[in-house]
Amino acid sequence: MKKAIWMTAAVTGMLLGTPHTDAQAEVNVNINTRNRPTFVIDSRPDFVIIPGRGFSVSIGSPYDIIRYGSLYYVYQDGYWYRSSHYRGPWIAVRERHLPYKIRRHRIEDIRRYRDYEYRRHDRRNNWEHRNYDNRNNHNNDNRYDNRYDNDRGRRN
Repeated sequence: MKKAIWMTAAVTGMLLGTPHTDAQAEVNVNINTRNRPTFVIDSRPDFVIIPGRGFSVSIGSPYDIIRYGSLYYVYQDGYWYRSSHYRGPWIAVRERHLPYKIRRHRIEDIRRYRDYEYRRHDRRNNWEHRNYDNRNNHNNDNRYDNRYDNDRGRRN
């Protein structure tokens, strides 16, 4: 019994003899906006197909938008984003999770492919328009009409 009293006194002394310590709590809030893009795409971009690469790249847009299959990818400020619609919602994608056909090219090369194909496409369209305009001008050209009539043996 004496032993039990001494034990109780020792435990009570330890509890009462412990100095009061202030509890400290610290809260740290970090909001990372990398996962939320700061760009907005309001209108459907035009795309040029990059032959042999398996994807299309936007033209006339301030953003580097790539269409691959049914998904859109945007490269902005060093980060990649993906969406199933050109208006979003966009989610951040690590480069290693990009489709291989995109990932294997540097963004500078993709831009160069886009610019080359756009110039090629633009030249081809200008050539077709020029030829179409020339055909229309021949219809109003008297020399052309005279030559056509002379081929049929008629005189003007």
